[in-house]
Amino acid sequence: MSPEKRITKRQMKQDKLVSTAFRVSEFVQQQKKYFVIGAGVIIVAGLIIFFINYAVARKGQEATDLFGKAQLASAMGQPALAKGDYKSIIDQYESTSSAGRACYFYARTFYDESNCDSALLYFEKYIDEFGKDKLLLRGAYLGAATCLEDRGDNAGAGEYYFKAAVLANDETFTPDYYMASGRAYTDAGDYTEAEKAYQIVVDKYNKSPAFAMARKKLAEVQYKLNSADSTQ
Repeated sequence: MSPEKRITKRQMKQDKLVSTAFRVSEFVQQQKKYFVIGAGVIIVAGLIIFFINYAVARKGQEATDLFGKAQLASAMGQPALAKGDYKSIIDQYESTSSAGRACYFYARTFYDESNCDSALLYFEKYIDEFGKDKLLLRGAYLGAATCLEDRGDNAGAGEYYFKAAVLANDETFTPDYYMASGRAYTDAGDYTEAEKAYQIVVDKYNKSPAFAMARKKLAEVQYKLNSADSTQ
């Protein structure tokens, strides 16, 4: 008898691969309906995501174009047209990045027209709903503070000036914002908060032009606080 032919490891591996391939093929044929449905679901989901992204991008571009148009109208001395475009962006494109900027400049346009009621409304809307741009947020704090001072709400103004100072956190503008906060709180009769604002200037900004005035104002509010304590 001739010796039985040995099966090599390579042949054994190939046989296993062929068997596995056949089993997979049979499974796919049996479950073909489910594979087709699954593929269809993936394709539909992909199309939905594509169209959503396309719509978002298109809406964002429309808002950007409208914002540019509003800025141009403002630069050309046509605030009414600018306000109309800003308002359209706020109302119709609220989810876009242009909406926050439109809200701020809409408020600023009212402010430039000395319409503090409308300006305050939209400065605070920017603060509450947008506020991602730190430079615009600082401007909104300052605009709202000025409007509140015009209304006689000095405590509210002091709070916004203080927030602007914290946000700015620089040597150039921060001392002036703290000084404004101290002044507003003093006018409101809140000497404790006024003392806090002036004390920061004295402690942290001794090279600022506001330093000498801050020391003077700090002494004044501390005198009033001590006087109030002595009468109790």
